[in-house]
Amino acid sequence: MRTREAVRRMRGLDEPHPVAWAARCAALAGLAVFSLFPFAWIIITSLKDISETFLIPPSWWPQRLTLQNFVTVWTIQAFGRYFVNSLVVSGVTTALSITLASLAGYGFSRYRLPGGRAMMVAVLTAQMFPGIVLLIPYFTMASRLQMLNTYPVLILAYTSFSLPFCVWMMKGFFDGIPVELDEAATIDGCSALGAFLRVVLPLSLPGVVATAIFSFLVAWNEYLFAVVLATRENMYVVTVGIASNIGQFRIQWNELMAEAVLATVPTIVLYAFLERHLVRGLSAGAVKG
Repeated sequence: MRTREAVRRMRGLDEPHPVAWAARCAALAGLAVFSLFPFAWIIITSLKDISETFLIPPSWWPQRLTLQNFVTVWTIQAFGRYFVNSLVVSGVTTALSITLASLAGYGFSRYRLPGGRAMMVAVLTAQMFPGIVLLIPYFTMASRLQMLNTYPVLILAYTSFSLPFCVWMMKGFFDGIPVELDEAATIDGCSALGAFLRVVLPLSLPGVVATAIFSFLVAWNEYLFAVVLATRENMYVVTVGIASNIGQFRIQWNELMAEAVLATVPTIVLYAFLERHLVRGLSAGAVKG
């Protein structure tokens, strides 16, 4: 019995003091309220009419709930078009980034290339440049190639932003998979590519999911390049569409908040379906070098 109690103390398994436990719960509850209040206020404002959004002091709950803001932004303001544009650009960017990062990460993990470490450092260094520094060169090249206001120019730009870090994430996860599995697959008749596709890639699913979510969020939330490279209204993405509600003399807060709520739906759905793989993938890829 004493030995069991000593082990529990060493592991910190003793029950906390009630006061400490209450203080911990209160701190966590306060942190949760602090974190969730902005999103709750966005939802509440999106359910108000335009006159109620300017009340002073503000109303903490809509006096008359309305879904008209969502109907207006989706139909009259063509937010549905912006939403589709973002889905296409973000989806293709994610697929392209995952494909290239998986192949590059596998190559850096399994093969000792001359100057391989220097190339990995160069890949990561590319992530350190501020986006504003690259904006004018991107715009100049896109203009000369007549690619402005097209999906490819946004996809290529977003892929170039997310790919360096995606390569590092995938390499870290591949480093955690034993090389013996590749060798066993080769002995069974697989080529190097076959071993990668049939054995290594399925085992790296958590890392792929974590990398995919990162790449999707980078593309979905980007604003600066979208507003410069896609100036036609039919090519707006959600971030540009939301910003278009900010006028010179007036801001349609209720419609702006409705668009913000709609813009969060894909990320919430994506995270809800892939959350268990995300946590495992981030923890596994972060500790391998």
